[in-house]
Amino acid sequence: MTDVALHGTDLLAQTDGLAAFAAANGWQYDAIADPPALGASLWEWASNGTVHDRVSGPGWEAGRITGGTREATSVTQKGAWTVTRSVTVSRPEKSLNLGYLAITLPRRLPQMVLDATSNDRHGSSSLLHVPRADQALSLEGDFDSHFRLYVPTGYERDALYVFTPDLMALLIDETGDLDVEIRDDKLMVYRPGGFDLHDPATWERLAHIRRTIGAKAWDQTDMYQDERVGVPTLALAGPVANAVAPQGARLRSSFFGKIPWWAWVIGGVVVLFIAGGATLAIASAVALLG
Repeated sequence: MTDVALHGTDLLAQTDGLAAFAAANGWQYDAIADPPALGASLWEWASNGTVHDRVSGPGWEAGRITGGTREATSVTQKGAWTVTRSVTVSRPEKSLNLGYLAITLPRRLPQMVLDATSNDRHGSSSLLHVPRADQALSLEGDFDSHFRLYVPTGYERDALYVFTPDLMALLIDETGDLDVEIRDDKLMVYRPGGFDLHDPATWERLAHIRRTIGAKAWDQTDMYQDERVGVPTLALAGPVANAVAPQGARLRSSFFGKIPWWAWVIGGVVVLFIAGGATLAIASAVALLG
């Protein structure tokens, strides 16, 4: 995975310069598009949004995800019956605002999330949905001071296979202020609040991330196989299954992780107030009965 020099960066200063900039580099521009790595789950938090200003090249895409209305259809087989469910999810436009870079990997992998500590807000994670705490995995060195790594239970060894020391060092150096997620066959880098896509420096940085982290992640995952899926009988005659078992495809989300710290404070005050009022009422009743 290599990069060529960027062309037409002066076009970015124009009002509609992204389309011209993309064309100058042989890329595609879409004003509206679907989020990357859509999965079977109907509640995918980023997939409930809409992509604006998507620019895509060979094996990658970048843009901005905001809230919006999406429709999803789930088809499941129950015995001889096929059950189809249609779900419409609406999110306010301002409820979601993420800049992203998605890089295609050679294999499907378990979902793994690197929650950067440097972009925490008021002591809370910048992630809209925080994975359950029992899925956190500690890595060697000072990596834990830069990222909180979440891995599906039972996939700790798989994470060590992917996150080698050299990839960990690149992640700290190049994306220490960004959240990183591996989902299906995509490595995605997120920036809360979005990237400035009209700034040439943004495109220089995204190109550098593709050239370093993208290339290393590709090399590290091109032989990955989830042993829980099983090896086909004729594996030697063809490629092994490019799939991840259901228990590894998605992390479990923490309900309490969605509640900001200030809500816990307010809730605690309310509970104390109610408890204090109940205590006073009981004392009054006892005094009257006495």
